[in-house]
Amino acid sequence: MNIISKKNAKAFLFLNAFLWGSSYVWSKMLLSYLPQFTILFFSSLGGLLTISLLYYQKIKTIKKESILLCIFISSFSIVSNTFFMFALQYTNSYNAAFIVQLSVVITPLIIAGFNKRLPEGRVIVSAIGALTGIFLLNFDFKGFHFNIGDILALGNAVFFSIYLASLKINSKSIDPVHFTFIQHAVNTPVYLLLAILLETRNIIFAKLKSETFVILITVSIIVTVFTILIQSSAIRHVQAEKAVLIYTIEPITAMILGFFFLNEKPEGFGAVAGCILIIFSIMVSLYKPQYLYKPKYQDKKQYNYFYYPEQRK
Repeated sequence: MNIISKKNAKAFLFLNAFLWGSSYVWSKMLLSYLPQFTILFFSSLGGLLTISLLYYQKIKTIKKESILLCIFISSFSIVSNTFFMFALQYTNSYNAAFIVQLSVVITPLIIAGFNKRLPEGRVIVSAIGALTGIFLLNFDFKGFHFNIGDILALGNAVFFSIYLASLKINSKSIDPVHFTFIQHAVNTPVYLLLAILLETRNIIFAKLKSETFVILITVSIIVTVFTILIQSSAIRHVQAEKAVLIYTIEPITAMILGFFFLNEKPEGFGAVAGCILIIFSIMVSLYKPQYLYKPKYQDKKQYNYFYYPEQRK
């Protein structure tokens, strides 16, 4: 996407985080109409048709050498989405979103291992803060326990982290439109095969005539296309460690939309405290205090000119 640049990449990642956070809610609502792999198939097919219509001319310029790389990266997305859809069957939408945000720790570790260097100190501190916020949002103080949905959501977090790190590492050599097209072209037949093998008998076609279903599947397709486009474009300009920190607003989005659309109500002060801590951690990671930007002046006179306006004569 040509409109995404270094100056606005972070803003687009915030938009992406909102869209992805909303997808937890739309996907859970769609589960009342279709089984999980059928939802993924319809969303991926719709995305494939949409990206083909929007960027037909550019898609024709895909180079053979980039196809295998895009397929390899896309495979992690398939596994991640599979864990995601199964998780929603056993846990609520915002709970799944919270656990997936463990990628805020996993992704920096993958990038650090690849680059053979530790992340910035501020990123490490912010990741710990964000993870603490996620913990406050998710933790059941009445009795700690994990259910099968939480474990599946954790699998989603692991493979999403691998997917995002792989995309970042190869972002300079991948065109965002080409990658989005190839990912949908790979995902669509895989999800169709899984739907045919596992879910054909579970589809009630009469439900698909509902206006609500049409709206939900349309929104799901839009989210599917533009989140991939935005991410593959913006990740070129933002460190992967910082990108996953921005994505920690996903559970906040899921919590708010889940409250309005699914009547899912987070409990206690921990939810509020967790949201505040997540937002604060993101700000610490992304924005340095102004005083850290002191220019390196060659002499005292230049320093005084900048910091003491009254001496400017």
